[in-house]
Amino acid sequence: MTHVETELHGMIRESVGEIAAEFDRSYWREHIENRTFPESYWNELADQGWLGVAIPETFGGEGLGMLEMTMVIEELSRGGGQGGIVFVLTPVFGGISVLRHGSTAQKEQILPGIADGSLRFCMGLTEPRAGTNTLAIDTTATRDGETFVIDGQKTFISGVENADKMLLVARTSSFDRSNPTHGVTMFLIDEPAERDAISLTELDTTVPWFERQYQVDIDGLVVPEESVLGTEDGGMYLLFDTLNTERIGGAASALGGGLRAIDLAVDYACDREVFGKPIGAHQAIQHPLAEYYAKLMAAREITYTAAAKWDADQNCGMEANAAKYLASEYATEAASQAIQTHGGNGFTPEYEVYDIWQNVRLTQTAPISNEMVKNFIAEHHLGLPRSY
Repeated sequence: MTHVETELHGMIRESVGEIAAEFDRSYWREHIENRTFPESYWNELADQGWLGVAIPETFGGEGLGMLEMTMVIEELSRGGGQGGIVFVLTPVFGGISVLRHGSTAQKEQILPGIADGSLRFCMGLTEPRAGTNTLAIDTTATRDGETFVIDGQKTFISGVENADKMLLVARTSSFDRSNPTHGVTMFLIDEPAERDAISLTELDTTVPWFERQYQVDIDGLVVPEESVLGTEDGGMYLLFDTLNTERIGGAASALGGGLRAIDLAVDYACDREVFGKPIGAHQAIQHPLAEYYAKLMAAREITYTAAAKWDADQNCGMEANAAKYLASEYATEAASQAIQTHGGNGFTPEYEVYDIWQNVRLTQTAPISNEMVKNFIAEHHLGLPRSY
């Protein structure tokens, strides 16, 4: 599935790039240092319709697809700041999940709020013991008539303090080795930071994000059965579908970050003069930047292919995982080379490239490690024995 750039795609890039340019480095540094949500940035995205880019017009969105959302995330990330990060939790976890698997009532309740920026999501998946083995989660949701009682613990959960809803993954039936994907359910939890049965412990990380990370302890949270997304015990299939879009969105964010690092390195190499000429005139500077730019262009193509296949309701697992892997690896290499291009300045707060490196380096580990991505490709597409 070859990507062809259309006039619409060019318009998306131009319009989104203009928004990103309005919010400079000082804006993002203030929000990162204070760990505050970028309200004005978010509202601008909502006002221009980009938060609802993949939401149907009947629910207040633009009626486009995952491919266009991918381009929006890429361009926001390439424009600087944390536009890619801010996009994944709500438009992907919230919007795509509910659009794809929600009931009519859930869609009518949630999708317009995502499109107009009034509703924000977080995702409650990762657990201390289970790690990447979602089938081993300990959080349980026990049915009690027309309600569920949820108990458990989640960790490294982003943005809970700003979330109006949490997409929470819990086990509703015991693990059955003969039917391993059965028994997991996804719930839509209202106002997670305000619930008496939920307590939050902030985790200290060194990644330069505006979002805070939390350990989330859940003790006797009662939710109605209407909060189930999809079907009881059938949540793993929904989760796999959602995680493919998370990988695509994450790849787009890393891709944009890597391209921004290249952009900044090129600007610096053209301006910085040593030995009587710009350092960019030397092949030792030129060739690595050209190499990583070429690699990022290749990663972009498979990212777009994954998004286009998802829009066409085709299996995009291979492409989504490959996109996440390649974009995260190449973006990290590109950001590292951008630091090298800047010399000592690359490690100072006045320049952006070290922050970019920290953010894109994280994408090799989260939302899933690149080792697990390679396990998936080896087992499901090369036919090698399962390794874990």
